[in-house]
Amino acid sequence: MNAAITVTNAFVRFGELTAVNGVSLAVPEGTCFGIVGESGSGKTTLMRAILGLQKLDEGEIRIAGRVLGTDRAGLKERASIIQPIFQDPAASLSPRCRIGTLMDEVGTVLKEPRDGTRQRLNDILRKLGINPDVADKYPHEISGGQARRVAIARALLMRSTIIVADEPTAGLDVSVQGDLLNLLQELRKTERVTMVVISHNLAVVRLIAENAVVMKKGSVVESGDVETLFKSPQHPYTRELIDSWPDVIRTATHNQQR
Repeated sequence: MNAAITVTNAFVRFGELTAVNGVSLAVPEGTCFGIVGESGSGKTTLMRAILGLQKLDEGEIRIAGRVLGTDRAGLKERASIIQPIFQDPAASLSPRCRIGTLMDEVGTVLKEPRDGTRQRLNDILRKLGINPDVADKYPHEISGGQARRVAIARALLMRSTIIVADEPTAGLDVSVQGDLLNLLQELRKTERVTMVVISHNLAVVRLIAENAVVMKKGSVVESGDVETLFKSPQHPYTRELIDSWPDVIRTATHNQQR
């Protein structure tokens, strides 16, 4: 299986702080890959490096087999392949523009007629369970769950093949969390996209990912398929994380076996 993302011996330093410390990983194409760790573990900095928003001090990142630059041309090329869903998706939407106007910008980037973009947008929104009328609203007029679905719609509208979701369930009600995770799983299969889910919530990764890495203080301390990682953790830090979420892990395991 080809790798959608390959990170090799990556380092990111901020002065004396090494935020990403020699990380290597490979995300298989068409899978969901989890990056787990507490706040300060380096997972978000790694995500920014993958997205081209943070330069590496050492190492290499390949997207779909290619090393892409962090200049304007490189970021434009990267955006056609990989799209983020940020932890606060509403904040990534301009408050001055209606959602439909923001989506029209995607069509401009793709050099697609506006009517074609809007038709694709309507189809995607319906698939995501949102009334296309949301395009007439401003970001502050929609809920957190709707904002995340709009962010997913924008990623799919770009025809990207990789989606990176940072804490996708943060701030959502439990019932909405479950719906969103089911939606991400369904989209991964129907749209044939690769997903990277970055979270401190072990239940999210346990439910949605096939493979994962555990990060602590900028380093990967353990990696492997999710079943093995959660049933037989080898590193003390991984066991510590699991022990701190016992009910959550037990519930996730039970739900997955039903």
